[in-house]
Amino acid sequence: MIKKVVRTGLVVALPMALAACSTFDFGQDRIQYETSDSRAPLEIPPDLTSVPGSDRFAVPSRPQTVWASQQAQLDAAQAGNTNQNALVLLPQGEVAKIVREGNNRWIHVNLSPEMVWPIMQDFWTTVGLSLARQDAATGVMETNWAENRAKLPQDIIRATLGRVIDMVYSTGERDQYRARVERSANGGSDIFVTHRAMVEVVKSLGGDNETTVWQPGPSDPEMEAEMLTRLAQRINQEFNPEAVKKSPAEHEAEVEKLASYQPENSVSQLEQDAEGVATSIYIKEDFERAWRRVALAVDRMGFTVEDRDRSRGFFLVRYLDQEYEEQKRSEQGFWSNVFGRDTPVEAPQYVIYLQRLSDTECRVHVLGPDGKADTTGVAPRILTLLSEQTK
Repeated sequence: MIKKVVRTGLVVALPMALAACSTFDFGQDRIQYETSDSRAPLEIPPDLTSVPGSDRFAVPSRPQTVWASQQAQLDAAQAGNTNQNALVLLPQGEVAKIVREGNNRWIHVNLSPEMVWPIMQDFWTTVGLSLARQDAATGVMETNWAENRAKLPQDIIRATLGRVIDMVYSTGERDQYRARVERSANGGSDIFVTHRAMVEVVKSLGGDNETTVWQPGPSDPEMEAEMLTRLAQRINQEFNPEAVKKSPAEHEAEVEKLASYQPENSVSQLEQDAEGVATSIYIKEDFERAWRRVALAVDRMGFTVEDRDRSRGFFLVRYLDQEYEEQKRSEQGFWSNVFGRDTPVEAPQYVIYLQRLSDTECRVHVLGPDGKADTTGVAPRILTLLSEQTK
């Protein structure tokens, strides 16, 4: 962790900070992101069955909190519907439940994707995050990179100055979350949340010169579990406000249990040719489990997913490999690199194809966008990265 402390002006600020520190709440929390408004205009995923031409599920403007169950009752009352059964939007009990399979976990909701999509949009502001991208066509939304202020050290300086001059502190870490919703076989929805991290590290430039660069860090299962738990609670609260709320201790125990890793035998194996070049990944699981495993790996690796089709077993992604980018820049020539260095190299498309071998076996291939062999030379590196994430 890197702590950046600006010393100029602290002597002046110290008396003011000491006078004000008693007015602030220094309670700790697992997550403290900066709050921002991430709500974009509502989009209904087009590849998911469209909602019939009715305003029953229209999301109202929210100058104040409006529960979905209350809105349904209001709509029914305005329509003059006196049938009490029509006012019950959902049966009592949990609407969203967290499912775990080995070290994979997700939320199963007995609602259609069209109903949970706006709740997922609203959820991120409640944890202080904003959306950088949302694609209704693929059911994917991605947050901006943000710093988790809860990771800052809680020392005496932080206690007296940190809350007043908070800009002088930095964790040197940034988090990003990706949420994906899919229609389940029983007509409900499955929601997957994955975490990515970037870490600031010091890089020597020779002599006493140093700079800092950002590089990928490991995903945090505990942060994924925290977001999954909060999102499940948010969905239950929205559609069933009468559900019993868990105490902070019960919430903490649930997150710890969900995040704890359960060792299991590796079900995937990287396959290589005689020269040691990766050619495919063998997964000893049925298609449904293998699909979930590969989909979570794709999310954690941060690919830009442009299309996916579970029935045909493929993901259409964009990925810019560092070596491929350097190669393309070297092919541009000297003057192009001098005057066009800031021109980005376009990320190529790849097809990640999950082949069903039998009822208990699958194989993963990485192909070009036309479904033929990859011509960029990056496929073996993608397979290697996927193999690490699918073990």
